[in-house]
Amino acid sequence: MKKQNNIFTIPKGLLIALLLLTTSLVAEEYTKTDRVNDMLTMAAGMQKIQKGLMYRCEDGKCIKDGIKNIKDVLHNIEKVDPKDFLDKEQANAHKFAKKTRAMLEMYLDEIEVELRHDNADEVLHNYSLALRQCTSCHLRLRK
Repeated sequence: MKKQNNIFTIPKGLLIALLLLTTSLVAEEYTKTDRVNDMLTMAAGMQKIQKGLMYRCEDGKCIKDGIKNIKDVLHNIEKVDPKDFLDKEQANAHKFAKKTRAMLEMYLDEIEVELRHDNADEVLHNYSLALRQCTSCHLRLRK
């Protein structure tokens, strides 16, 4: 029976090694160009939300589209460790970046909820809080 266990442990170890090798080869680097494109996408999303607040798009479509654009990017950058691209003097800023991302997503969720309840004042309030998160991150991390 011990031989059967040994036979099965070797392929499991080999399988794990192959999986680790494959994931490291498939993993793509998050480049500066990727970050710039993601930030441009989020800026465009914020503009869509603002357009929806100012001009009242049909059924809040502008606001919903803007939120979707931002959340898609947030889910992409959620997988990236900010330490990989922050300067050495900003070594602890990765915690700030992760918290900012979480807060931004929370405010976007609140916008969606208040939009469903037709509460324009709260939508505007949460938009301003989301914009504050964007600005705060840019002031601290952007160069």
